[in-house]
Amino acid sequence: MNSRKKEIMKYGKLISGMFMCAFGCILILKSDLGLSPWDVLHQGISKTIGITIGQASIGLGIMIVAVDIFLGQPIGLGTVLNFLSIGIFMDLILYLDFIPVEQSIIYRILLLIVGIFFYAYGTFLNMVQGMGCGPRDGFLQILTKRTNISVGMVKNCIEVFAFSIGWILGGKLGVGTIVTALGLGISLAYIFKFYDIDLKELKHRNIKEEVVHLKKVFF
Repeated sequence: MNSRKKEIMKYGKLISGMFMCAFGCILILKSDLGLSPWDVLHQGISKTIGITIGQASIGLGIMIVAVDIFLGQPIGLGTVLNFLSIGIFMDLILYLDFIPVEQSIIYRILLLIVGIFFYAYGTFLNMVQGMGCGPRDGFLQILTKRTNISVGMVKNCIEVFAFSIGWILGGKLGVGTIVTALGLGISLAYIFKFYDIDLKELKHRNIKEEVVHLKKVFF
């Protein structure tokens, strides 16, 4: 495979990962067992200042990017695309309203489980392309490196913190939120282990490095 095709595939995987994260969030939302942890926070912000959940996701992403920069995490094109695209994808999926809603508890539990898988695998795809982590994922990588705690445990702690603040702001908290907070960390740790990738060793190009790299590949 030549360099151009390889690079196009990497960007395809990056965008696919972002869509999977958004789709997973909406599946968890549609399960009506409690929002995903970050979406409890997004909904809490949405209710507090009167914006959409997608807009809250974008705005919070910008704030977390600022924290990532302060802590020394490389900010790449993937970072920018992440905090813009996921919020847009979430609003688009909600607008199209193509996910059936049923009262069956078995169906709702299935939505929750599938949503957690999509969310976790989408996060993994975003992180391993080397173009810059999403804002929240970059924060996860920083804490994992600095604390030397497992990625699963760090992820769980971040998710619990997110839904706790969101609940205080008025976000919807349910049993699915707790399951998601724990399930995401466990699933993400398993996926990294399955592919034998160490999160601490992942390297990311910043925006300037990415532009230079793309010029070499395509021009």
